[in-house]
Amino acid sequence: MPPNTDLATRAAVVALKSPACGKTTAEVAQITGLSIRQVNRIFARAIKRGFEPNDRILVLRDEHLQDAARSGRPPKEMNETKAEVTAKEDEAGEDAWVDEEEEKAGC
Repeated sequence: MPPNTDLATRAAVVALKSPACGKTTAEVAQITGLSIRQVNRIFARAIKRGFEPNDRILVLRDEHLQDAARSGRPPKEMNETKAEVTAKEDEAGEDAWVDEEEEKAGC
């Protein structure tokens, strides 16, 4: 499976392949180092997300190029839990933490 492309590479693909620039898919693939299939997918995804390739002024927005939301299990640790742990750490202060090396040295 090929690695994910970064936002700048996707923007370059969409800009180069648009009619305003006039590069072919093979030329864009050669310039960016991506496969022809990847170039076509990036361009098609941008159009699906609202990019208008035939507009006179080339307008690329983040929503045309960003990663799609991923499905999967949500993280176990929620923000509330993190806030509670941080608050407890702040209440305990530095005295609650013991450095074993300092304890052995007798500090």
